[in-house]
Parts: sequence; C-alpha cells; structure tokens
Amino acid sequence: MQRFVLRSACPVCGASEHAVLRQHRFTAPEVWEFLASYYEGRIRKEDLGDALYEIWRCTACGFLWQAHHLDAQGMQKLYEDWISASASLAKKARADVWLFDAYAREASEIARRLARRPDQIRVLDFGMGWGAWCRMAQAYGYDVAGFELSQRRCDHARAQGIRVIDSLEALGRYDFVNCHHALEHVPDPLATLRRLVEALEPGGFLRISVPDGRGMEQKVADPAWRAAKDALHPLEHLNCFTGDTLLRLAAQAGLAAAEEPSAPARRALLRRVARALRPPRRATPGTTRYFARAGA
Repeated sequence: MQRFVLRSACPVCGASEHAVLRQHRFTAPEVWEFLASYYEGRIRKEDLGDALYEIWRCTACGFLWQAHHLDAQGMQKLYEDWISASASLAKKARADVWLFDAYAREASEIARRLARRPDQIRVLDFGMGWGAWCRMAQAYGYDVAGFELSQRRCDHARAQGIRVIDSLEALGRYDFVNCHHALEHVPDPLATLRRLVEALEPGGFLRISVPDGRGMEQKVADPAWRAAKDALHPLEHLNCFTGDTLLRLAAQAGLAAAEEPSAPARRALLRRVARALRPPRRATPGTTRYFARAGA
C-alpha cells in the first residue's frame, strides 16, 4: 500500500483555516471508477488502501487543493508505472499540427520579450515531459535545458539531444523559464516557484501555464459529482489554480505579472492583422501568465 502525506496548510498563502468541500476514499465508487478507467487497471485498490481524496478550500484566499498526496516513492510509482509511458509518449509523437504551432509561437515569444537573438538566450523547460517543447526551442537556436523527475522521460530526452537537469539543486541560471502544466502536480508549489525565481537571471521571464480551475468549487459541490480528468484530477492535480490564485502564488514567490513588450505601432498592427487572418486553432484549456521579478 502506498503512503500518503497530509497538507494541512494552504499551499499558496499558508493559512491553516479551511473548509472540506469533498471527502471520499480513493476506492469509493465516486473516485475509483475514474481511476480504474483512466489508468486502465494499472492501479489496484490495495495500492491505495483507506487513503482519502479530500478537497479543501482555503478560507483566507479561496485556493482549492487535494489535502492528501502520494509520498515521493508513490509519486515515482504514479509517473513511472501507473501512467502508461507508451500512451503518454504517443500523445506527443502523434500530435496534431496545432500543438507544434503553439510551441513555435511560444518559442518566438521568448526572443521577442527579451529583445535578443535566440543564440544569446538560455532557456529552462521545467517539467519537460518527453522533451517536445525543448526540441522546438532548440530549433530556434536557444541554449536549452529541461528539468524532469521521471527517469524514463529524462532518458528519452537525453537520447533526443536535450541537456537534462534532474534535481532542483542542479539548476543553473536562465533568461527564460517555461513552466507548462507542472505546478499543479507538485506538493509545495510555492517552494518550487521560489527556486525557479532564484534561477532566473535579472531581466528574465517566467511563463506559467496551469489547468483552469474556474468553476471547480461549484462542480465539486454537485451532489452528482464524479472524479474526472480536470483541475482536481485525483492523485495528479494536487493544486487547483485560477487566474487570481496563480497571481497570488507568483507574488508570494517574488514575481509580478509582466507587461507586453513595447513595439512600433506598425509592427503591432501587422501582428494584429496576422492573428485575425490566422486559421482557427484548437485551444489548449488552461491559464497562462508571463512573469518577471517583482520590482525589476
């Protein structure tokens, strides 16, 4: 049976006062039916025992989080064994072109915001997964490194020529940090974000994307609620961010929302025209913000 850890304080503001919005054993039908289907039988009920799936809401800042999470050994079990490596990799290898279009736009934005050539910019992808975003950034000419806890994903990324950082202590210094759908998975998002801020060079930027948690409190309160792949995905999405709570977390870590870079009026007009003429693209659900060090 896997061990679980209780987070009794709000991961964003640290307050201890909370309301319990939902409480079930992971093996209760409301949760287990999703786990059994999503992980295709790779999780057994005995793996989870009597552990609780609890959703707490901070009464001070309104943040929602899963109170109980797997310990470090359990997290390794989840990301190495319970999640299908072949299916996860296939999502990138067989992705539609819209995904790579999005990666390309994000890569272009890095140099635009920093107003430097790509070969002068050091980039970190925190939570790189299989390294697909890193490879796009490399193609633009950036000096790219990727951070990932899954050894299987690290090995795959190295085989693709990506420089891999496998511990927070080993982080270097970077002009741009990409943190795409990672903070919702970590037990201590504030400590993690503060470490990323330490690794950010003066004048650098940090891009954060997280699942959109708007409306989750109402969803969780529904008497007919059932667990799902959403912003409170059992076992995986430990932290449920909205735009407001993400900004609060960033401020706690010493970040401020970054302004749009200035540009001559003609270039700005051309970009607006290009966006208007661009074919509709499939949207990626989530909240994305760019940040810089507060006071910089």
